[in-house]
Amino acid sequence: MGPTLWARCSGRTSFRNSFISRGNNTQTDVISSGSVIMWSHCLRPSTSRALLSRLPGFVAAIERSPNVRSPFLTLGPRYLSLKPQEARFFNRIYEIFENRILQARRVPAHRKPPAAQRRKEQAEAVRDAKTQQKDGKAASSAEGEQGSAEGGEGGPPEDKRQEILDRLKKVFAISLFIYGLMIMLSPRQQTGDGTVAEATWSDFTNKMLPTGQVSKVQVFPEKDLAYIYCYAGAKDTHGEPLKPIYRMGIPSVTRFESEVRAAEAAINLAPEHWTQIEYKRLEGVNSLITLGFYTILLVGAYFLFRKVKVSFKIGDIMSNVTKSQINILDPLAKDSKLKIKLKDVAGLHEAKVEINEFVDYLKNPAKYAKYGAKLPKGAILTGPPGCGKTLLAKALAAESSAPFISMNGTEFIEMIGGLGASRVRNLFKEAKARAPCIIYIDEIDAIGRKRSDGGGNMGGGSGEEEQTLNQLLVEMDGMDTAKGVIMIASTNRPDILDRALMRPGRFDRHISVDLPTVLERQELFDMYLNRIKLDKKTPGLSKRLAQMTPGMSGADIANVVNEAAIHAASAEHKIVNIDDLTYAMDRILAGPEKRSKTLVQEEREVVAYHESGHALVGWLLEHTDALLKVTIIPRTSAALGFAQYNPRDRKLYTKEELFDRMCMALGGRAAENVFFGRITTGAQNDLEKVTKQAYAQVKNYGMSTVVGPLSFSAPPGEERASQFYKKPFSNQFKQVMDNEVSTLVAQAYWVTEELIRDNKDKLEVIAKALLERETLSYEDVKKLIGPPTHGEKNVIELADQVLPDVPSEVD
Repeated sequence: MGPTLWARCSGRTSFRNSFISRGNNTQTDVISSGSVIMWSHCLRPSTSRALLSRLPGFVAAIERSPNVRSPFLTLGPRYLSLKPQEARFFNRIYEIFENRILQARRVPAHRKPPAAQRRKEQAEAVRDAKTQQKDGKAASSAEGEQGSAEGGEGGPPEDKRQEILDRLKKVFAISLFIYGLMIMLSPRQQTGDGTVAEATWSDFTNKMLPTGQVSKVQVFPEKDLAYIYCYAGAKDTHGEPLKPIYRMGIPSVTRFESEVRAAEAAINLAPEHWTQIEYKRLEGVNSLITLGFYTILLVGAYFLFRKVKVSFKIGDIMSNVTKSQINILDPLAKDSKLKIKLKDVAGLHEAKVEINEFVDYLKNPAKYAKYGAKLPKGAILTGPPGCGKTLLAKALAAESSAPFISMNGTEFIEMIGGLGASRVRNLFKEAKARAPCIIYIDEIDAIGRKRSDGGGNMGGGSGEEEQTLNQLLVEMDGMDTAKGVIMIASTNRPDILDRALMRPGRFDRHISVDLPTVLERQELFDMYLNRIKLDKKTPGLSKRLAQMTPGMSGADIANVVNEAAIHAASAEHKIVNIDDLTYAMDRILAGPEKRSKTLVQEEREVVAYHESGHALVGWLLEHTDALLKVTIIPRTSAALGFAQYNPRDRKLYTKEELFDRMCMALGGRAAENVFFGRITTGAQNDLEKVTKQAYAQVKNYGMSTVVGPLSFSAPPGEERASQFYKKPFSNQFKQVMDNEVSTLVAQAYWVTEELIRDNKDKLEVIAKALLERETLSYEDVKKLIGPPTHGEKNVIELADQVLPDVPSEVD
């Protein structure tokens, strides 16, 4: 109750609104509530007179107990026409009543303070705690309370939950109201006041139309419905009464009117008596209502969850998608994960020399500034997979003692457009704040692909990738280039990177991390073999293994040693021996043994003679590699047998050496033809190798006398670009090269077959031994057919190598 309701009045009209009550009961609201509603029309005159007669007692009750529930004055409609002196009398009653209410509110003896007062006191306590406490815990608590205040609630958690529930109720109530409004405005509700009955097309044309009692038909195209309105008191053709409204489904709105007219014409109904057909569309109204409905729902949900987020600190649902995946490592921190130094990296001597230069740049910049040299802005590590590019980057971070910020190339691209460029900006912003520092992006080819030239170039990436690349180019060497930030990246696909990214000024150094040489493989085997329980009675094991693993990367060598340890543990060996290492190498090169993959005796003999043909041709020719072993044990990689060789450490090959290699590959097919008089599909892989070598000699190396010294090999990386389809020779010249390749392969096959015919007895000895033992080594073959024709082939011919001196630590 307040002055707005209890206005002081001297006239009858204003007094009519001054005294209000809940009903004809003498008990009303609590005095302190101040909320009453006018229901004076519910009173009888006798009740009003009785209440007026009890007015003195009512005033006395107020004065005796102002803090309890009290009866309240109620007036009937006949007593609203009062004289001015009566109005003043009742106003006096209100003044007494109001003073008692104020006194009751000032002395809350047995009541809790109002919720608003409690919230005010708690907010003041929070502000005091915020000013007094400075530690992190108090700051976070103050921030939480401040967030609650912003959401409109500073009370305890139960008050917050209650307010959230109230908001949910409001949203739910508004949703129900709008849904009910949509139902009210639906076509069914606009058809009339009568009861809607169902009707079929047959009922309409046979029972309603012939009577002429149909006033109109309303068609709603959105619902595929028609509402049939009949005259009052109408009856159908059988004399049954018709209801005012019928609902009928229509299969086709476009043909409905023509079909009705046809039905009317069929019953000879005059055109002036044809039924009126109306088309009503509520598409605009329904769309507007639907739009408003979902708008209110979304707005209500937004404010609701905004409140929940502030009160309970629920993070943004998109924060995990939009935030940058930056990994910052500080080698000087106590808990730093950068424990790898350059001295811990085996092999990679050439790459470590260049990495050491970068470390020296970062530690001694004045040394190079004295000569006017500029600090390189970046370096890119290229090379085959598993060679140690990422490992070198980790060692660089540990040696340089500078902050190391790393990201993967795939972390820049997400489902949100423009996010990649934003992450690049955030990455360099963080780097500038920590300069001098190093940025490392692994697998940069994910965002550094060649941009599309608009002419069908297949090397270009998507629009999002190009946008990210453009931002990266600007940050590395643009108008606002950061100082003291070095960019390091790694990839095994340098041929697809954009030229603007690879130019000097961005990636000044291109560090090639190649496959390890024999000496580097020996270092790697020494390092990995020291980590397992190895048989120490095998001298020179690492050197022997290094010679047996040409073309293996550091990751492959680590896998060989690990597989050997696993096999030794599975076989319950006390230590890892040479047999375990040999098993591991065979498993990685050709797959594990498949003893269950049995062959019939005829196929087994074909495989034995096929592999014996490879071994014999390699044994008899001069320019072939050393034989390690030959076996006919099936493998899971679809190899029914294989002959393993140890290639020489050579970089250049002559025409004769390539020809002998082709003959050795054709030895299996030639042996099948000589001994069985037929050929099988087992030589498919051999023929692929021979064809590739023959085309390389004719098309790339210029070793054909017919074609001449010409080379048509595509530049690196252009095989995937448009130049792949642009052949710099005519079809006639292509036919010449194809004929020359066929001639070269036929010549090699003829030489191989003649060699096997001349040494048919030796081939048969090797094949029978294979059928009996399944695996033959170099020494076994030597005992069977004698030493090789052109000298021993178990001596590996290695080039003299001098490993560069890599300082263990840069001053």
